[in-house]
Amino acid sequence: MAEDIKDEEMQDDEIIVMVDEDGKEVEFNHIATLDYNNEWYIYVQPVELGDMDDDEMFIFKIEEDENGNDLFTPVEDEDLLDALYQEYLKECDLQDAKNED
Repeated sequence: MAEDIKDEEMQDDEIIVMVDEDGKEVEFNHIATLDYNNEWYIYVQPVELGDMDDDEMFIFKIEEDENGNDLFTPVEDEDLLDALYQEYLKECDLQDAKNED
């Protein structure tokens, strides 16, 4: 179950539009893109949260298809999700420390 990126509008609002498996466009707020163990992951939150809390997000592994297009594969392994979330928190702490200087 992979999603591919349709349009990347990484401007001031950092909104990206992804196309799901059913061909439906979904807008996401880009939260972060981080390298973890030599693999790249993107952290996003739907613009329209629906049933989600405002502190929840999705994490996708960034891969490539045979044509070199980005594929965003949902991370479903709970241990990996926890490790990726901890990596995100560590990065946030580093950014906060830089901002305090």
